[in-house]
Amino acid sequence: MKKKRLDVRTMAYLAMFIGLTTVLSLLGKFMPIQMPQGGSISLDVIAIFLCAYLLGTWEGVVCGVCVSILQFVLGIALYYGPWSVLLDYVLPLAVCGLASLIKIVRVRNVNLYLGVIMSMVLKYLCHFASGAFLFGSYAPEGMHPVIYSLGYNLPYNLATLVVAYIAVTLLYPVLHKALRFSK
Repeated sequence: MKKKRLDVRTMAYLAMFIGLTTVLSLLGKFMPIQMPQGGSISLDVIAIFLCAYLLGTWEGVVCGVCVSILQFVLGIALYYGPWSVLLDYVLPLAVCGLASLIKIVRVRNVNLYLGVIMSMVLKYLCHFASGAFLFGSYAPEGMHPVIYSLGYNLPYNLATLVVAYIAVTLLYPVLHKALRFSK
């Protein structure tokens, strides 16, 4: 396995993506669509996806974890215990850094970012687990918490997927060229 060095350039880009992700997280608080028990379109994942594709998987995961910690430090995050911290913040943002595990596929001069889709499915599963096991009491009477969580977490995660996919499709080629990445 190739050993990777963390050079100054990579650290500077990583800090830039962490800062951008934090700003996008704050902007996400102003989204018009907010779910009643939490959850909305997550703009912050866009920068994590870009970080993963431009810098690498490890850096993408580090970016996601650092951002989740920073959200608590800045008071952006709202949590309900250690499992909530893990399932609502740390894991969902960390799995977004895994996007670059699936390489960009080119079909008829169109780039497909399948890693974004895979990461968003994993992010959805984290939120689903949180909703089913931690917030099952919010399910309407007679509805199983698992079914409730499946439906509750799907709309905002699906909307996030669409927004993030479009943003990555538009921004990645420009940033790749402008920042002169060798990947």
